[in-house]
Amino acid sequence: MVQKIEGGQRDFSYGEIDIALKRNDDHPARKGGLRQMANTRILNSGAIQNRSGRRALFPITSGLTRIEKFTISAGNNYKIGFGPGILQIVSEAGAVVASFKNQGNGAALPWVSASDIQSIVFVPFSLSVYITFGHSMRPQVVTWNGVSTWTIADYDELVIGNQKRTAFYRIAPQNIVITPSAQTGSITISASSDAFEPGIVGARIRFVERQILVTGYTGPQVIAGTVEETLPGSQVLLFVNDPRKIFSLGDEVIGATSGSKGLITALDGSSITVQLLSTQTSTFTTFTGSSNTVAFVSSELCVGPSGSESIQTANSVGNPTGCSVWDEEVMNDYRGYPASCFVDQFRLGLCNFSGVPGGIAWSAIDSPTDLFVDASGDNAIFEIVPANAQVLYVAPGAESSEFVFCDTKLYYIPISPSSPLVPGSVSFQILSGDGCAQVQPRLAQDVLLYANAGANSLMAIVATGAFNKPFAAKNLSEYHSHLFSGITTIAVPTADAQFNERYAYVLNSNGSLVVGKYNLGDLGSGSKIGWGPWSGVGVVQWVSAWNGDVFFTSNYFGADICEQLDDTLYLDCGLSVNSPPAPFAPPAGKGPLWFIPSQSVILMDQNTRPMGTYQVDANGNIIPQFNGGENLSIASLVAGQPWTMTAEPFCPDASPGGDVGQRMFRRRISRFAAYVVNSTGFRMARLFSGPITPNSPSLGAIMNERIIPAYNVGDDATKPPPLREIAERWRPIGKAFDPRAAIIKDTPGPLLIEELGMEATI
Repeated sequence: MVQKIEGGQRDFSYGEIDIALKRNDDHPARKGGLRQMANTRILNSGAIQNRSGRRALFPITSGLTRIEKFTISAGNNYKIGFGPGILQIVSEAGAVVASFKNQGNGAALPWVSASDIQSIVFVPFSLSVYITFGHSMRPQVVTWNGVSTWTIADYDELVIGNQKRTAFYRIAPQNIVITPSAQTGSITISASSDAFEPGIVGARIRFVERQILVTGYTGPQVIAGTVEETLPGSQVLLFVNDPRKIFSLGDEVIGATSGSKGLITALDGSSITVQLLSTQTSTFTTFTGSSNTVAFVSSELCVGPSGSESIQTANSVGNPTGCSVWDEEVMNDYRGYPASCFVDQFRLGLCNFSGVPGGIAWSAIDSPTDLFVDASGDNAIFEIVPANAQVLYVAPGAESSEFVFCDTKLYYIPISPSSPLVPGSVSFQILSGDGCAQVQPRLAQDVLLYANAGANSLMAIVATGAFNKPFAAKNLSEYHSHLFSGITTIAVPTADAQFNERYAYVLNSNGSLVVGKYNLGDLGSGSKIGWGPWSGVGVVQWVSAWNGDVFFTSNYFGADICEQLDDTLYLDCGLSVNSPPAPFAPPAGKGPLWFIPSQSVILMDQNTRPMGTYQVDANGNIIPQFNGGENLSIASLVAGQPWTMTAEPFCPDASPGGDVGQRMFRRRISRFAAYVVNSTGFRMARLFSGPITPNSPSLGAIMNERIIPAYNVGDDATKPPPLREIAERWRPIGKAFDPRAAIIKDTPGPLLIEELGMEATI
């Protein structure tokens, strides 16, 4: 008697798992996963059903390959689109309300390819959208006037008086000393070593926190400039006793009476020379550039790090002396611009600077063009991550903290009422020593999703509940590595809309789309997220999410279409034939499918009645077939493109035990059963599983099958097929060491699989 083993699977929560797990019978992913799970949607119950379709919103005639929805103000939502050399704003109705091909300075928009467009980062703030791209483009600001007008302009930092409110940082080596020739006017700046390049002309440097506009380049050690803020001068301080016994070169000294601060740049047996560092706090004098140097006075005590000595005579203030306290603008045409931006705590953030890769700038509160750093809590902030890392993105999390994604590290910045985001409060806490890919992270409920440095795994930042380490990085795709390669974008809806389940959508560089069902508890443990591929006729170029909606930029037969996920449809690029949305209104003399001439479509009537494949003529008209019940003018007629749903369980294996030849001989699936709900027909197929020979079919090819039709004898085929709740059983023909069987649905319509059962010989 042939011994058999039976297996039933009712939980498909792990989705399509790596084939490497197929012999690991006891693994949870093996028990709750499928060998194939294409174009399905995992439900909260663990069952699976045919995936949702996509409704066509508007045709794209300008070459946009990336479209995302955003809110510019309460109740005002638009879509922003990027294509090679173009940026457009599109209304909710699908109308283009603004189109730009040039930057605010008149130069052409620099993104010219699909890989370029992937690197664009944008954030809405107030009535503007801030856009960054690479290091050569000055950030762009697209602004809405609140009515109907959109404009584009270069991002320019605020200027008050002569002071440019931008971020500064010491980029040149620390040991280089510069000497300005005077405190005001047109001056020469000399450096002790090579510090300058010709491109620095037009940029600003700061000498002791006072700004100089560079106007000329003489050589790597000499430049010319115009003083925008009067420079602190220098003083010679005379002492009765030898100051060398107390002070050293480079010491910072303070006047006990005047409060003046200075840096010692020279000393001998009776005197020291100090470059003055102190300035008054008057806002007026700071902004206008007036002299506000605080000088040392005679007879006061000069205090240094190793002691103090009374000043006999403090000479008058002279021209600046050589000093290493200087820095330069973080971003400009010379140093480049930030490649990433974000908004949090009512501040615009900029990061991924070419000149300071580890730098992050936060603007002043509610003042996105003010990047000038000082001690005021509302003013701007500029900080550097601890390691020698490049900051790719900064993303605010649900726990108030901010997360810093670097190429080689991952940090978080704690933010709380007791530790607000203000100058001097920023601290970087290491979260992971692994780097991140240049793929913008997305917030999913309380969890941030991001791609690892190799862009081949999806990761999550989860809250641990621990005090010492409140966050941890988890791998969400360790059992699904075959599905991810060259991740380009992540999309996560942030609300329940058409269904209660939550999904993450990941687009790979090869155009393949992977969809994972999750819940917050599973994300927190970093396990049991069910991933599966979605495919179809259209090539997905971008996927994005807003609130509960998911949008796709797809190409069908050369036509670019913006689509929205729609759980009421069973076709992609679904379009009402006889009442299309306004953007699909056909040109004069054209039919309703004018945008895909001489192609084919699937027609459906009354939502679930498939009418089969129809041809489209050269003018976009549907060619009738004169089938029974055909009515091409009915209002409920929908045209679109199909896909194939596949669900293939693993064949059950016998457990180790007494020798009955288990796992040693060719086996057959003696019975294959499916328990389904809302069925509109499907196929039960045996698939080829080897051995491979020069003349054999390909792995997974259908060898034999049983068709369960949508209509039975006596059903009215002019009406939607009955939604059946049935159990179907079949005996596949053939043996193999690794027998395979699958459920396949290649006709549009609903199908929900509650259980798959197999009986196989040992």
